[in-house]
Amino acid sequence: MTILLIVIVLALVFDYINGFHDAANSIATVVSTKVLSPFQAVAWAAFFNAIVLFLCQHNLLGFEFKVADTVAKIVKTDAITMTVILSGLIAAITWNLLTWWFGIPSSSSHTLMGGFAGAAIAKAGFGVLADLTKIYTTLAFIFLAPIIGMILAYFITALIMNLFRNSSHAKSEKWFKRLQLVSSAAFSLGHGANDAQKVMGIIAAAMMVFANTASKEDYEQHPWTHVKTVYKIDTAYYALDSAKCVLATFDGKEVMMAEKSNFVKKGKAKDKKFIAVKGSDLSTISQDGKEFCVAPQEAFVSVSTLKPKKDIADIPYWVQYACFAAIALGTLSGGWRIIKTMGTRITKVTPLEGVAAETGGAVTLYLSQYFGIPVSTTHTITGAIVGVGITKRISAVRWGVTVSLLWAWILTIPVSGGLAALVYYILSPILE
Repeated sequence: MTILLIVIVLALVFDYINGFHDAANSIATVVSTKVLSPFQAVAWAAFFNAIVLFLCQHNLLGFEFKVADTVAKIVKTDAITMTVILSGLIAAITWNLLTWWFGIPSSSSHTLMGGFAGAAIAKAGFGVLADLTKIYTTLAFIFLAPIIGMILAYFITALIMNLFRNSSHAKSEKWFKRLQLVSSAAFSLGHGANDAQKVMGIIAAAMMVFANTASKEDYEQHPWTHVKTVYKIDTAYYALDSAKCVLATFDGKEVMMAEKSNFVKKGKAKDKKFIAVKGSDLSTISQDGKEFCVAPQEAFVSVSTLKPKKDIADIPYWVQYACFAAIALGTLSGGWRIIKTMGTRITKVTPLEGVAAETGGAVTLYLSQYFGIPVSTTHTITGAIVGVGITKRISAVRWGVTVSLLWAWILTIPVSGGLAALVYYILSPILE
């Protein structure tokens, strides 16, 4: 229990530090163009982060806790221990503080994923990585996310400039300052959906470790640590408790029968001990005013034979609110070094360009959320800012700064992974 509490505290500390980095992305341009003061911008971003929390909680407009689940499943469940999580967090905090001090907007998402994976690899080797396809996709989007953001922002800027080329500068400037509030809000929603959940996933992983290692009495005494899980199976199957089924005879054949209401979640099972049946094998009948589903007895199989994968079904509300509060406080406290780099050092940004950059970044984040691709908001908005700078002239972008950022992005995962492995080797003899 003591180590779990230390992990939770450090996770929230990381989330607070994450505010120095990623949360600053959604307000950098709106501050640098003087549309809002720093504190007004923080309040604006925090408000829309709160909205995205509500959207995720109720699965509205395609927002879900996908990022939290992804982070919790970077490595195989049997390789996750409290020491692994603790080592990953210490490494991630160290790298984030170093890059913050030098004003480099590195990705907190990649820092945390690298640290988590590095500690697990130190424990059990490279075979512990759970989903190589997702990991390769994440690595690819270190480069693809800023490129997509840059291209979108470039064309949005060009389109706006052509549409408003005959407008007076003072009038258009006034309108774009108003529109920048909308575009920054859109980017904040995308940021919340993609980034603000990562620490929720780490805390949930720690709670799952506690559930698997604590005694039954200790676990039941701490209900605040309980995380609901579900098992993902082949989407062709429905799963249900065998106690809900009865043997019956239908058209002269022995079948298994259960009320239709039990067959509602395709591809998911609450327990590995459940049974499952393909939807194509089911038939619907009415009996005594109720609808039942029936299938041949031999069509049912144990869920455990379908290679089920454990997923997080629900994270306690206190974890959700604590994580979103921590990232907002971090933004308020220390993100101004990053804001300076993002808003002025890459290229000077006007309200028109701020609208284009934030819109391009937001569209990239929404597309990645829709396709379930984990991307960095830092990389995305940086690419978008470069895109609006190129519309003026290539020399308008300070490429020396941009190249330095690129090297930081490339090094983030291996450095944080190496640091986490080192921390694990130091802590494991003490804690395991």
